[in-house]
Amino acid sequence: MVAAGHGYALAVNSDGGVVAWGRNEYGQLGNGQAAIKISPGKVAGIDQVKQVYAGGYFMLALRRDGSLWSWGGNVDAVLGDGTTQSKSYPVRVNGIGGSISTVAACRWHVLALTENGTVWAWGHGGAGALGIGDWVRRTSPVQVPGLPPIRAIACGSYHSIALATDGTVWAWGLNDSGQLGNGTSEDSPVPVQASMPANIVAISASGRSNLALDAFYRVWAWGYGRWGSLGDGTTDDRATPVLVSGLPAIAAIRAGNRVSIASAANGSVWVWGDNEMGQFGDSSYSRITTPVRVANLGGLSGFSVGDNHVLANDPGGGRVWGWGANDKGQLGTGETSDRAAPTTVPGLTGVVQVSAGPEYSVALGADGSVWTWGSNGSGQTGNDEVALSNVPVTVPGLRNVKSAAAGYFHALALDTDGGVWAWGGNSNYELGDSTRRDALTPRKLTNVSPMTAVAAGSGTSFAIDTGGKLWSWGSNGVSGQLGNGDFANVYLPAPITSVTGVFKAISARAEHALALRSDGSVWAWGFNRYGQLGDGTNSDRSTPTRVVGLSNIVAVAAGERHSLALDYNGNIWAWGQNWAGELGDGTTTDRSIPVVVWDSNDAIGISAGSNYSCVITAAREAYSWGSNEYDQLGWGPPYDRYQSMSCGAWFGVAALTDGTVWAWGRNFEGQLGDGTLAQHAEPVLVVNPSLTGILDLDPQAPNSIPAEQLPPYLARATRNADLSRLSLSVEVKGEGGTLASSGGQFAQTYNIYVAASVIVGGLPVYLQLDSTDTWNTFQWPMSAYLTGTTLNSADDVVNVQILRGLDLSSPLFEGASIMVGYGTDPNEMANNRRYRTIFTVPKP
Repeated sequence: MVAAGHGYALAVNSDGGVVAWGRNEYGQLGNGQAAIKISPGKVAGIDQVKQVYAGGYFMLALRRDGSLWSWGGNVDAVLGDGTTQSKSYPVRVNGIGGSISTVAACRWHVLALTENGTVWAWGHGGAGALGIGDWVRRTSPVQVPGLPPIRAIACGSYHSIALATDGTVWAWGLNDSGQLGNGTSEDSPVPVQASMPANIVAISASGRSNLALDAFYRVWAWGYGRWGSLGDGTTDDRATPVLVSGLPAIAAIRAGNRVSIASAANGSVWVWGDNEMGQFGDSSYSRITTPVRVANLGGLSGFSVGDNHVLANDPGGGRVWGWGANDKGQLGTGETSDRAAPTTVPGLTGVVQVSAGPEYSVALGADGSVWTWGSNGSGQTGNDEVALSNVPVTVPGLRNVKSAAAGYFHALALDTDGGVWAWGGNSNYELGDSTRRDALTPRKLTNVSPMTAVAAGSGTSFAIDTGGKLWSWGSNGVSGQLGNGDFANVYLPAPITSVTGVFKAISARAEHALALRSDGSVWAWGFNRYGQLGDGTNSDRSTPTRVVGLSNIVAVAAGERHSLALDYNGNIWAWGQNWAGELGDGTTTDRSIPVVVWDSNDAIGISAGSNYSCVITAAREAYSWGSNEYDQLGWGPPYDRYQSMSCGAWFGVAALTDGTVWAWGRNFEGQLGDGTLAQHAEPVLVVNPSLTGILDLDPQAPNSIPAEQLPPYLARATRNADLSRLSLSVEVKGEGGTLASSGGQFAQTYNIYVAASVIVGGLPVYLQLDSTDTWNTFQWPMSAYLTGTTLNSADDVVNVQILRGLDLSSPLFEGASIMVGYGTDPNEMANNRRYRTIFTVPKP
């Protein structure tokens, strides 16, 4: 039995043990481990922070549960807590309609972007900076109207800009220097479209100027030009974007109040603008109005620019570097002398993100600690690292497990005695122990009836007892997804009393749940915006309501926002959201009433994922439909022998009748369990926990796997930090049964070869990494990256460091992949197929 969660997976083997792999930041793998490091500077009252933002004289922290917290100066209502009172402790920002993906902290106002592409604003409304049609200050978030779906936001002193998913740029607020980019100098309290000459993929703003990066790696600038920060060789303002000339292919941009910074794809760093305080970091103080390369900034990333100082972090060592003004101690050096060259902040290591306020600085450690210094120091806890495992781990303490359920950040297991075990994230009481403490290893629920089924959703848990009664606990949000008629979180398992009858199956995914009653009827509750409850409406339900038009149902599956049901005759019914064709009815029209989408009378198993669906037929064949954004449809061999299958968030996992486990789709979090971080469009074999072979849930059943579907060699890829500061390495294991071609004997030593492909203009460009650690154009025969390595035995392991703190966060790198192989020479490697993709840059 397999279960796919939100970036991780579970499997139950034939002896009742559980193995898990994938992301593990909440301990959802249950192996007692998490990347937790203790360091001073933590502040009570906030935890699980994944991002920090430094505003004018205030700070914001975005927690992993999507909640936003703020503290500091609040004269202009920037804390968003409904008041104008300053706070020396974190307070929650409420009223944002949707899960927050990122925040832009401006000097006097704040923007927040939700995952569904809406923008919210609060704080000082001067010059129309909030974009809501007036100049009034707002103490709580309000939605910015008139915008298309947005993917990125940025803001300056009194203006805001937003990047739409279609590559257009929108702006509003102050326009005295042309910072709105529409060719005028008139302020606008509502969004207007900037006159961009190309499709834009990234934006940055500060003060009264902006930068934009287009799909061809070029940088554009507009707005206030007095300090030369537009990079066009003048100090003139520009009301429409101008091209910044003299730059190589750029991967990331950062606009400062007086200085601009661009990181090139080749790792070089370029600056232009004011340098009065040494902001260039090259030991000079001369203002330069066109880009110059600063050699000693190479290797640094995550740049953040304050009024007159700059911060960056060193991904390899996790140190913080600062330069420029230091009159308020904002460089954190223990004194107040300005620095014209990068200087490390002493005693601070393990840093993964930095943010510069006007006269203070903030650093976020990999252990979640937050460090601040300068004129407005404060701190908080959190962790934006992913403690993933791309090789399965055994979940300790579990025996005789008959089923498991993977929620978003927690997991449940049901043993043969009816006992329920829970582990992972617990911020919404989903572990059912009345606390909010995460569990790194399984904990058995006490004082509950024996159960026959379990299901896990987004912060929610469900079970069915031996009498057929439904139980629920955890998050209850605004949709009533626990089905108990209330909207309050539930700390301990409690029965759902508003529906009667004997239930035999339950399924949950995001914010809705489905339950199958023994009479063949289906009941649903929770979020219903897309009709996923199947009652003919789009109204949320806090108690179970019967799905109309269904009878003789034998299985149900809840997707992210759609639902599936399998009837007695082997037909599939679908309803809910259908934007990607996940319903399978040949349209993209949402359905609030079930429709038949599979009428072949041969379906025996169903699963619903994030905007896609899967089925197993009586012939043990698998089919899928819907979104394929991350290759989650998994079209390819094996084509039959499917025993069970689970569709997760952007990936799928299946167990075959011979006990082998296969996975496909997104793999940035290691959820495919094949030892790599490479995305796969076709199913690949999951490896075993010891990385000595494949995972086999039923060792007694014989395996018959074609040679071309076996991995060419076993490997374990490791990444540190996120795409903005990525370090990547891979452990290459020797294959005892693989012979070098020369004389049919094992070679004394092998060479390691590293190649990459990047999509440019819709076409792949191939590169290779040579022994000097330099990426060059691919040519055959390849140059070796490492020589003289020993890989004759399965016990031989070579650790290959490939990337060191490289910024791959630009959409320009989406789909790029890295391959690693080994052989006595390139031809021997190619002839023996001893190469494989070990990393893919995913979509955001």
